Amino acid sequence: MKVTKEMFYTFVCNSCQEVFEIRASISEISNGLKISCPKCASSDVTRDYSKINIGLSAGSGAKNSSCSYCSGSRGCCGS
Repeated sequence: MKVTKEMFYTFVCNSCQEVFEIRASISEISNGLKISCPKCASSDVTRDYSKINIGLSAGSGAKNSSCSYCSGSRGCCGS
């Protein structure tokens, strides 16, 4: 049985500036997983390498008021 490790990857939408996370395996990301913004459905997104989330969800980190998940009030996303 093959075990796949998944991680959280942070992306920024270049159309609406939405910051969001996806959970995917390293191989999915390496093989060109198609990512779309959950807010506007644009595929024009950029991976945010400044936020490394190994096994952590958006609820673990510093505040960032641009995050749609926490709006800066629950202490997540980093900024």
